[in-house]
Amino acid sequence: MNMKQERKVLTAKEIDQLASDFFDNYGSYFDRPFYMKVLTLPLAQQYLRPSSLKVCLAYQLLTRESLRAVLAEQILHENDGKQHFYLEAGRLKEYLPEEDWELASDYLLLGDKQAYLDLTADGKKLLLPSNKRQQLQHFKECLHNCQSWQNLLDHIRGNHGDMSLAWRFKNQSKLEATLTGRKDYEHVFVLADPEAMKQEYDKFLNRSKKKEADYQHWIEKQIAASDLRGDLLPRAIAQLTLRNETRITPNNCLKILRGLSYSDYDAINHSDYDGHFRFLPNETILQVIDKMQKEGLIAAEERYYADYHVYYHELVPTDLTEEFLRAAPAEKSDLALLKEINEYADKNGLADFYVVKLTQELLQHPALTCVDHSYQAFIAQHDLAREYLKMRLQLTSSKFMKKYLRLLLAGDAEKSIPGQTMNA
Repeated sequence: MNMKQERKVLTAKEIDQLASDFFDNYGSYFDRPFYMKVLTLPLAQQYLRPSSLKVCLAYQLLTRESLRAVLAEQILHENDGKQHFYLEAGRLKEYLPEEDWELASDYLLLGDKQAYLDLTADGKKLLLPSNKRQQLQHFKECLHNCQSWQNLLDHIRGNHGDMSLAWRFKNQSKLEATLTGRKDYEHVFVLADPEAMKQEYDKFLNRSKKKEADYQHWIEKQIAASDLRGDLLPRAIAQLTLRNETRITPNNCLKILRGLSYSDYDAINHSDYDGHFRFLPNETILQVIDKMQKEGLIAAEERYYADYHVYYHELVPTDLTEEFLRAAPAEKSDLALLKEINEYADKNGLADFYVVKLTQELLQHPALTCVDHSYQAFIAQHDLAREYLKMRLQLTSSKFMKKYLRLLLAGDAEKSIPGQTMNA
């Protein structure tokens, strides 16, 4: 029995007929301009699956000229039934516009062999396999989806106001967008009509803006209710909390503000108040820290210190912290008193009752004398203020108040506290 296979080379006329019939039968699966347009989108590399893209893109590089060239190299083995032949990207590129190949080459390797066609044994028909037709059809839908998502993202990027934007795909048909102001606002978009998705986003943006405005109003209300506004010690604690980098516990905060030993002092970004409050008792500082936590001006979060296998609570800012520092001073705060004292420091003829009133208020604000010494001009200018302080020194039994009164009368806070240093 003769097992020798019949071998046949396709003629030019057969090649032309095969190429013409192929594009007549399967032309709807090929749309290179559309592929190239989508591949220029910023989202393309992230959204399109590389494995599908490589196969489907190779088919899109096929032209009548390149198909004729590939067919001219085929030798029919008539006893073999249908035979595969592969569309190698590197062999198709010379038949493409240069700009198309430059774009496609970002995704294809020259030797890739994943796209193929079937030729019948008699050389009468060129087939695009059914599994590849399905793949091309599905991928074209992915390209349209990529366009839709890109349109939505372009709309979102151009319309998110003062809030920051983040987004991620949950899968190819769902996108999660997050708008961040004081809080995070999330919404999941399901693939739909592009205009409908834009309208859906606009509604989400408006809801987020309203929630953000309501939250900002709540913050302002909380700050306005605090009588710590404008007091120097709470401001120092808030600043240190905002600059926190290494284990700012309540006790470590106390050490930094009082200028005491703190092992990580060189590792932190210092505030303007570091070391200024040595005069104040530990209890006073810790009480203020506790009150600030209760009012939500700062918070304490649990941390784990691996070197010693211990948990501790670290002071951290809240959404109220920066607003607290920007807020106008409360009526009887340190900064409000400082402003008033500075206004009358060099004025003669000030009514006696007003001199006594300001001096009495100064006694209620020891933190002021730790940081700002402009009060000295007021005391030096008004003899009645000094006489009042001397009288209070004779009458008081409080050790702290005696020390404080001597500080005021000494005229120099640094000299009155041995070892005190003031950081610029």
